[in-house]
Amino acid sequence: MARSHYTTTMISLLMLLSAVPTTASRHELSSLTIPRRSVPVPSFPSPRLMAAFGNPKYFTDKYIPAGKPGVVLKVPNFDVLFDHISNVSPLARQAMTEDNPGGIKAIDNAADVYKWKVTDSNSKRLVSHIDKIDNFQDKGVPLLRFRSALQGPSKKRGQCFSELVSVSDLRQKWDATNAMVDTIYSAASLDDVKKHDGNKYGEPSLFGIGYVKTKQSVVSPREQLMLCGVQNFPSGAAIIWGVELEEDQNHLFPEDQKRTPRSTSHIFSSTLIPTGEDTFDVEYVIQLEVGGLPGWLTGLAVTETIKKMFRFADGYFQSGLDGGDLAKRLALMPDDEEVADPEEIPSDSTVSGVLDHKQTLLMPP
Repeated sequence: MARSHYTTTMISLLMLLSAVPTTASRHELSSLTIPRRSVPVPSFPSPRLMAAFGNPKYFTDKYIPAGKPGVVLKVPNFDVLFDHISNVSPLARQAMTEDNPGGIKAIDNAADVYKWKVTDSNSKRLVSHIDKIDNFQDKGVPLLRFRSALQGPSKKRGQCFSELVSVSDLRQKWDATNAMVDTIYSAASLDDVKKHDGNKYGEPSLFGIGYVKTKQSVVSPREQLMLCGVQNFPSGAAIIWGVELEEDQNHLFPEDQKRTPRSTSHIFSSTLIPTGEDTFDVEYVIQLEVGGLPGWLTGLAVTETIKKMFRFADGYFQSGLDGGDLAKRLALMPDDEEVADPEEIPSDSTVSGVLDHKQTLLMPP
């Protein structure tokens, strides 16, 4: 089988970066052809018995009001969450600790807290570096890290990058399996968030709960419920983060959506570091559990899908410099904290519907 065909097969396994299947049937797996290596088909429990929930270490017992009356949002333990993110992401550590972060070129690999295995490194490629830690924290799946250098406007860069995967119109340009992506609850006031983050992790610009669902494909639909946010820093850096919600928050699932098996992003962050007026580096870190699939196969699928996202991001952000889709989107966004009303977006624009519901959040891969 040609490598391109193999890559296509891998991509088909990943229904959504943040909602990859937690289970797969024996028939679904046995229909795939895996070259050069024989993989026994595992035995899976019923999808109805499969569930994926967040790690309690990332959460507190505190809550803040959501924009919808009567709904409260669980507050993460920012110290634990961002300590973990900084330990796996050198660019996130730069964003949090340096007034003038140097980006990818300033990374000191010797300072890594963990031992990483480099799987791909070529400065001439769009995704210039990929490394991993197999079975990180005994989850059975790899922690993956991607680095890339992009060109694009600096205005609201963190929010615009998060919209690549959180807004249906943009997501579906590179992910045909996406059925629904929505910010179902946002914080009533970001000032409430600031009361809990200790003013140590930048300025929050987005905070809330995102819901994602996939279409029927080679596997049945999947869903995920994530607490996500965007933190901006004086240097122009931004950190987009997300963690799976715990089981005690299941009441926040949309009532009009039929429950399906869930998948788990154990940890996710995407850090953007400015390197010039219209250039920036990105470090994308994700540990995604796909129940029932071998860790090595999960890693291949996630890797190919994130590469595809970066290919789309490359063109989309460059369009912000030449009057394209992103430039049109930015023209509707004021310079302050307000977000353009979706009704103001021209119906003939390719970014129409980019804010279908409310402030949008990243539903992490």
